[in-house]
Amino acid sequence: MMDIKIYDKLAKKYDLATKIVSFGIEELWRWMFIKEIKKHIKNGILIDLASATGEMSKLNFNKMYLVEPSEEMNLVASEKLKDKNEKCEIEELSSSKFQVPSWKIKCNNKEIIIIQDTAENFKIDEKVDLITAFMAFRNFDDIVKASENIDRHLKNGGYLAIVEMVKSDSILAKLILWYMNNIVPIIAGILVGMKKEYKLLGKSINSLSQEDIIKNFKGYEIVTKKKLLFPIASMIIMRKNDTKNS
Repeated sequence: MMDIKIYDKLAKKYDLATKIVSFGIEELWRWMFIKEIKKHIKNGILIDLASATGEMSKLNFNKMYLVEPSEEMNLVASEKLKDKNEKCEIEELSSSKFQVPSWKIKCNNKEIIIIQDTAENFKIDEKVDLITAFMAFRNFDDIVKASENIDRHLKNGGYLAIVEMVKSDSILAKLILWYMNNIVPIIAGILVGMKKEYKLLGKSINSLSQEDIIKNFKGYEIVTKKKLLFPIASMIIMRKNDTKNS
């Protein structure tokens, strides 16, 4: 669990800081993630949880919901999406629509809705084809509640796709964890003045395992489960059993 205020403070330098402290590896993980997802599903309605600055919009689905609790992250995401296409129109939605701050971005035939909310509490009045969570689960306040909300919003036969840094006993994973605990905070302190906040990263990684995630999705079929280049990052893609009640 991380304080939202940390992400508000980090938002404007988030992409740069992430790229530098991970030596570009996180960007590679995201590319691998998107490539794997497209083997199973290429379009439809998407929800991306803890969407940060909106990088998962690269999946380019016709309709995308970006759910992120940090207001500053959402503002950065909306500006990024607008800058990519000058024809994009941004509209702030009435608070009565989602009961939380939200924005709609229309680019040609694509529609992106940014919702300022958590994985545990967001509410959307339609079920979706794909839910993604890239480096998100370890920051959820309540994984069980978030998992139940994910299941509630996913269509039967839909996909849940996750990349997360989790516990690993390998020597390489322990070296990476040492780097994150000791070197990353120093770099983050220089780049964004957030040395103390980044010390929480290693602790959050060591608090979660693959099984901690998977056990919350009984009846789901695992279609992909593998390590991403380094053993500390895992990719899991599950398909919701379409015999379950809608």
